[in-house]
Amino acid sequence: MKKWVLVVSLLVFVSLLLSNPIPARLNMRNGDIIECSVTMDRISFISDYGEFQMPMEFVKAIVFPTSGTIITSLKTIYKNEIFRGFLLEEYILADFEGIPMKFHKDTISWVELLVEDRDLEGGVVQVMLKTGEQFYAAMLSEGLNIQTSYGVFSLSMDNVALMEFEGEGNVLTKTTLLSGSEMRGIVQDDFIVVKLLSGAELSIAPGKIKTIDFSTIELAEAPEIKEIPDFLPGEEKKAEIPHNMVLVEKGTFYMGDLWTSGNSSGKPTFEVTFDYDYFIGKYEVTFEEYDEFFIHGGRQKPSDNGWGRASRPVINVSWWDAITYCNWLSTKEDLPVAYDDEGNFLDKDGNITTDPSMVMGYRLATEAEWEYAARGGKNNDSFMYSGSEEVDEVAWYRSNSENKTQPVGKKKPNSLGIYDMSGNVEEWCSDYYGSYTSSEKINPFANSGSGRVHRGGSWRSNATDVRVAYRGGLSPTYASNDLGFRIARTAP
Repeated sequence: MKKWVLVVSLLVFVSLLLSNPIPARLNMRNGDIIECSVTMDRISFISDYGEFQMPMEFVKAIVFPTSGTIITSLKTIYKNEIFRGFLLEEYILADFEGIPMKFHKDTISWVELLVEDRDLEGGVVQVMLKTGEQFYAAMLSEGLNIQTSYGVFSLSMDNVALMEFEGEGNVLTKTTLLSGSEMRGIVQDDFIVVKLLSGAELSIAPGKIKTIDFSTIELAEAPEIKEIPDFLPGEEKKAEIPHNMVLVEKGTFYMGDLWTSGNSSGKPTFEVTFDYDYFIGKYEVTFEEYDEFFIHGGRQKPSDNGWGRASRPVINVSWWDAITYCNWLSTKEDLPVAYDDEGNFLDKDGNITTDPSMVMGYRLATEAEWEYAARGGKNNDSFMYSGSEEVDEVAWYRSNSENKTQPVGKKKPNSLGIYDMSGNVEEWCSDYYGSYTSSEKINPFANSGSGRVHRGGSWRSNATDVRVAYRGGLSPTYASNDLGFRIARTAP
């Protein structure tokens, strides 16, 4: 018996030596924090685009969103690289205070590997998927066959600067070449093959890809993916972020027109402070999202002006339509509704309030929340437009929109990862429209005035009117083909 125990102990000891333990921090679901060393060499990860093994030396964090779920987020040591799927392993193996232990993944909230980030080297591309995942890889596919309206072309990957994919089946791609030429056509290949920096090879269907960018130096500075916890033990844990929304953390900024002199609806500027966090949509609400409301809510179907629906922002909706959608979405997700029949804010108990921090359901952003988010929140971006000084980088407007709306998320986002806050469609806000005053304000919301605020400019606006500070007021019954909305929520 003693000999058997000795053999087992030696095997455990040898396995620990061979596994090259990595310092780690396990955040358990019961609130415990376990400082230990992970003793696994690698983990097996399955995604909907392939199965691969990831050596632990490449892992930065493993996040298990809820107990029992198979959906796991895997963040690596490369900036912004993230995979989603599930682990084949049931247990995380670790050395805790000199004792080998197994922690079942259902007991863990997330695992942080205490390793240094690694810089990218040359010769890799950044692959961004439609699901929001992104990773770096070497391109193994040497070329791609594109069916255009004027013939079939076999493109060499050596000549490509950027590829943008649309659709799920016959995938339409816009390919930008190093020479500056642009080509649009249908991808003929079933798979694009890449090799991850950790060594695994993946064959990815083009319909799952959003972009492949061959200029990774610039993209390495993209905003962090918010689904991965970025707080340390002892800090306040941030709220779980709803799908397709971003967290805007409380802070202070100067609101109003910082760029023009003389009279302006954005004058005078004034200081605004938020003492609460909130969520705001990454994208304007699309026809695809609104049409679900139309089907289940019995609402009138708004026209798309013949431009197409799907991922284009919904248009021809009034302020009343927008807040009714918000209430429908709140009910769908078992949240208190944000508005009563008169358009007043409601708190979680159904009482009228003028404090947006007390409203728990989905709603339109207040005008101050909208501008703070457009300026990058705590980043306090000083750009004239949301995310850039160059209007064409971030906005669909009169000079580039082809006189219609464009699918959301095609331009560069701002520093919070929010798209189209300049241009594409005007966006309804919750506030009444009124003149600014220079006094400092905390959690401002205008509950009286004339009409309702709209912000951001649209596809028909000139460059001046897609500035962050641009504002206007319209009757809440008004609807137009350049007017839509995005959703917001107070963080719990």
